[in-house]
Amino acid sequence: MSQFIRSQSLIQKGLAVAVTAVMMSSVHAATEKEEIQSLRQEVAELKALLTQQAQVQQQQQVQLAEVKAQPATASAPLSLKSKAGASVNLYGFVRADAEYSAKGADGIFNAPNKVDLNGVAVGEKDPKTINPNKDRFYATAKTTRLGLDFVAPVQGADVGGKIEVDFAGTNEALRIRHAYLTYNQWLFGQTTSSFLSGETTAEMLDFGSPLGIGTKRIPMVRYADKWGADTFYFVGLEKGADANRLPTLTGKVSTKIADGKGLVTARALLQEDRGRIARNGQEYKDETELSWGVAAGLNFKPIEQLTLNADYSHVSGDNNSLIGFVDNSVVTNTNTNDIDLVDFDAVTVGATYKFNPKVRSTLGYGAIFYDDKYLVTGKNETLQQGWLNVMYNPIKPITFGAEYIYGERETVGGQVGRDSSVGLMAKYDF
Repeated sequence: MSQFIRSQSLIQKGLAVAVTAVMMSSVHAATEKEEIQSLRQEVAELKALLTQQAQVQQQQQVQLAEVKAQPATASAPLSLKSKAGASVNLYGFVRADAEYSAKGADGIFNAPNKVDLNGVAVGEKDPKTINPNKDRFYATAKTTRLGLDFVAPVQGADVGGKIEVDFAGTNEALRIRHAYLTYNQWLFGQTTSSFLSGETTAEMLDFGSPLGIGTKRIPMVRYADKWGADTFYFVGLEKGADANRLPTLTGKVSTKIADGKGLVTARALLQEDRGRIARNGQEYKDETELSWGVAAGLNFKPIEQLTLNADYSHVSGDNNSLIGFVDNSVVTNTNTNDIDLVDFDAVTVGATYKFNPKVRSTLGYGAIFYDDKYLVTGKNETLQQGWLNVMYNPIKPITFGAEYIYGERETVGGQVGRDSSVGLMAKYDF
């Protein structure tokens, strides 16, 4: 009996162990299923994340390809409109100048035709009564400039205009430099004379411009067109001297040479000069002579860093359109009751070397040689001038400059005047 009881107890214990084992196995199996399900879910999430990331990368690659395929464009400048709908371009610069004059003329900026003669001011005879213009300092901001270019919204025609002013008038008053309208090939208004050639002029810091050239701006009517792609021509009627009854006829041809490395200009002027001659101390007689001029200029770059400029003019009887320093053009011949035209030759040459994108320097020479057969004692016979400057652009809109000028004038009769000055400039272009 006791043996049966022990056997029954063993069976019960075995069943309990078996049940426990089955239960533990079931729990372990359930745990494994949960872990596998969790892992599968994580793998699915990771696959979805990788798929999403691949789609983003693909979209980025498509966008980059589209950007690369688009042409490069600069940012559009600020567009201004006038009341009439014309497009307006504002430009100009703020400029400050300073000059130390060891000797020369009275005032800032060079005037080689008016420098003191042998230490005596122009028009003075007694050196004891005057203070020669030497060892003087000048400064000004009157060369600051403002300009507006206009283009009208007109179909079938090119219509535009320009207004440009600075403060270099009398007592630093506002003055007009350029003011004109254009209609196709025609220009009406005031701009630089066609007998001048700024494109073949060596660079000069001094606002007075180089001797032997000019920047005269004159009221005119002008027609401009081109022959082929590289040659332009200009024909115009320009205001002459105040005493003249007829306008001045001017012409200019400009053409590129040496595959665009150079430029050549040829110019001419023709006008009637008029003078009033006193007769018997009371009556006046109008006398006229035909005044004329021819000129040629060159701008050439033999190498990328070097620019050479040269310009020559021969003029008979004109001081209005060519050179601001010319003051001997027509003289009155009291013996014949007639007027005589004064001839002169003007030349300017220069070389500009660009050391790097920020620094350049110009060495130049200019001169005027008069035919003195009609000139009286005291009138200018020869004017000469040389200059050396350095220009520095630390950043694109800013320019700093320094320049030394030496000049001489000699009059009929042998009097000599000298010019020696150092100029400094700071300019901001906008």
